[in-house]
Amino acid sequence: LVPAKLSGQTLIISTGTRHLHDQLSYTAQPDLHNALSVSIKTAIQKGRSTYLRTYRFQQFEYELPDQRKLAKAYREIKDWSGLTKSGDIAEVNQVSEQSGIWPHVTSTRDNCLGSECPDYAKCYVLKARKQAQEADLVVINHHLLGADLVLKEEGFGELLPSVDVFVLDEAHQFADILPNFFGQTIGSRQLQDLVADISKESLKIHASKELGTRYYAVLDAIETFNSALARKTREPRSLWQEILGNKNVSNAFELLSSSLLALEDTLVNYCAETPGLAQCYKRLNYINGVVDDFLNSSSKSVQWVEMGHRRFRLASVPLNAAVPFQRAIQEFRCSWIYTSATLSAQQSFDHFTDQIGLEDAECVMCDSPFDYKNQSRLYLPGLSSQPNEERYTDEVIARALPLLRASRGNAFVLFTSHKALNHAVTLMKGKSFNILAQGDTAKRELLKQFQATDNCVLLGTQSFWEGVDVKGHRLRLVIIDKLPFMSPGDPLVQARSRLSQEAGDNPFMVYQIPQAILSLKQGAGRLIRGETDSGVVAIMDPRIKTKTYGKSFLKSLPPMTICEDESAVIKFLEDIHEHEAACN
Repeated sequence: LVPAKLSGQTLIISTGTRHLHDQLSYTAQPDLHNALSVSIKTAIQKGRSTYLRTYRFQQFEYELPDQRKLAKAYREIKDWSGLTKSGDIAEVNQVSEQSGIWPHVTSTRDNCLGSECPDYAKCYVLKARKQAQEADLVVINHHLLGADLVLKEEGFGELLPSVDVFVLDEAHQFADILPNFFGQTIGSRQLQDLVADISKESLKIHASKELGTRYYAVLDAIETFNSALARKTREPRSLWQEILGNKNVSNAFELLSSSLLALEDTLVNYCAETPGLAQCYKRLNYINGVVDDFLNSSSKSVQWVEMGHRRFRLASVPLNAAVPFQRAIQEFRCSWIYTSATLSAQQSFDHFTDQIGLEDAECVMCDSPFDYKNQSRLYLPGLSSQPNEERYTDEVIARALPLLRASRGNAFVLFTSHKALNHAVTLMKGKSFNILAQGDTAKRELLKQFQATDNCVLLGTQSFWEGVDVKGHRLRLVIIDKLPFMSPGDPLVQARSRLSQEAGDNPFMVYQIPQAILSLKQGAGRLIRGETDSGVVAIMDPRIKTKTYGKSFLKSLPPMTICEDESAVIKFLEDIHEHEAACN
């Protein structure tokens, strides 16, 4: 940020998560503004779904009798809506990010009415975009950048060509999600939301009976398809071509397709009646195009289906996103800077540059300013059970408890799955710690509580492995349950592994291990965030010591002092506590 502010150039800084976005916008930038003599005009830009849409919020008020479980969240948002200037829903700490109310009171590209919206003049999204167009430095997130590169949304598309420099912070995250922007998705939630919007709009023109026959047929087809998928597979993700080979699944999907086409044929007769129905028709037309692509699956993309409780999502992404990405950015005559603490794996940038198609990038690897050898310990306990055994999480928690007592809480316990996290929460009940778990409330609020609570242990999954900045004594211990390998059964992993094999490479060595190393570096990096920080990173997975590839992980981690003796680690944590107590 310092050279960005001093450069005199116009810049867009993109980062990975909402939390990092807020950290850059509301903490780092104001601090630098106060510290530097230069003053430049800055703006914050987020995607549509992060802003309150007043029209949809007002419409939701009429739905409250049918949404009693969301009434409390509604009251919190209503109180806030009278005070907010930005409309940014991140300001509402009292309502969880996972709350079911947000889709009702925000909008997406699909259901936004644009200039036809009755509250268009008061739109928070337009207000934010106008501020961004007038700024010298704009902070955005990767999802918004990717969507803009591919879709060229109206308004924001005019901003991008005007800048001199793009800076992608946490650039490894951008590489991971890049294929999604060049792909397509369709899901039961998307279809049900469309039907709900058609239903509301049809009541305005008294066409609910004719349209109702059609959209109820779609809802029935969704249920039939869900049932067919559930009978075929219990896997959370499966390759679409394999699933579609089942006759019951293919028949159910064809039924869904025909019901959607029939709804489109009827809706076209009413789409000129209201702006809402016109937008619904556009959405339905696009959905039918995506459904047709899945009926005629292409070998040029990876297609899979995700299953949940009475829900599904079909996704398709290109096998190689580097080519369309490089083509998309050619029109921007500006500099691109990619930065992250985890761009390299095994002292090489090749894994990252291959992902986004960079051929002649200047690569710089900077040493850390922290004294890891003296400030930290890397504890490798060597558990007796293996990560795939049922009792593994029980042993992780049993071996973690002495460390947690020595650190007086002040710890993150990071998991590679929600299942392991939920089991750990149960195991830690009644263990004299203040337990916070991902999903209890908004991430921002969880971190606020963690930093204000003594003897506190926060349990999290992937979103707490990176982009979380807790300095000082509040975080002395980071426990990692497993090496973060991607599931070998994941369709995208399978497809990329197949490509590696066809190229004559070992996919585990050239794809899975580098990807896992980057994730582990992020998790371990939560501990030392300042020059006076100290503490312990404990990696419970025995494979880091017993497998040959374990050396690659250890070489890629910061140069912490490795320790395998529990008593020595406990003494190190207790010494930190005594030193801090003496200083206070």
